[in-house]
Amino acid sequence: MQQCLELKTGDARLVVAPHIGGAIVAYKHVLADREYHWLRPVDPIHVQNANVSEMASFPLVPWAGRIRDGRFEYQGRKVHYPSLKQDSPHSIHGFLRNRPWQVMTHTDTRLVLAYTHEPDDWPFAFKAEQVFELAENNLAIYLNISNTGNESMPLGMGHHPYFPKNEHTRLKARVGKAWYGDQDVMPVKLDEHPLAREMAQGIEIARYALDTPFIDWDHEAEISWPDEQRKLLISAGKPFDFLIVYSPAGEPWFCAEPFSNVTDCFNMRHTHSAREVGGQDVLPGHTVKTRFSLTPVLNKDY
Repeated sequence: MQQCLELKTGDARLVVAPHIGGAIVAYKHVLADREYHWLRPVDPIHVQNANVSEMASFPLVPWAGRIRDGRFEYQGRKVHYPSLKQDSPHSIHGFLRNRPWQVMTHTDTRLVLAYTHEPDDWPFAFKAEQVFELAENNLAIYLNISNTGNESMPLGMGHHPYFPKNEHTRLKARVGKAWYGDQDVMPVKLDEHPLAREMAQGIEIARYALDTPFIDWDHEAEISWPDEQRKLLISAGKPFDFLIVYSPAGEPWFCAEPFSNVTDCFNMRHTHSAREVGGQDVLPGHTVKTRFSLTPVLNKDY
């Protein structure tokens, strides 16, 4: 029977579910019988039911966001990867979050997962690797994608972390312009965003309903919970050049997601620059390596 795996060092704990899309179930510190969750707490029923959309965070590969109608053309080849959602024709967030990952290494502080893809509706062969490294005051996640086929392949990727939110929670990030979407959350206009300047100083995220991809962020962000005297520093390396801020009204969580592309980038790359929409071309035998880290600051160090 497949099960979740725990990493621990000092007061830090990380729980990962390799069989549920390689998702994170919990990242927390346990102090004096109190748990400080840095990602949203997950109801055990969702783990039991393998509901990846209810996890604390999961990887998005081989694209992040949506593909319009699940269709695009790449170097003369027409690709159709049908949507897995009955309520939307647009394929969303890749498919590795819906597949089990293989455990390669598991120690108290390091976990390595792998997934090997052979061509199907996604006609490009690749291998994915996730490396989780847990320290007392840092979680580093390396997501690496290797082209194992004989031709160039398109790639988009990201992380989908959910963070706890209350009326005091603040998000601070320096960002550039934002993509505005239509009723299907498909990008239609790139323009200045009225919150960008304020976000650089920090906004109370619960005051805003957002589902917004920002370009030109500086690869760092800060989330703080002043009422709990704690904060979390976020850092991401290239090609995570886009920050998606998703904060539905009324939910006790929000997302600040590092992406390598915006929604529908495989189609939009024909009309927009890489800086505006992202996405990579990975040559045979080449690997795209990424880093995403969370650094907690708790209580006395706040």
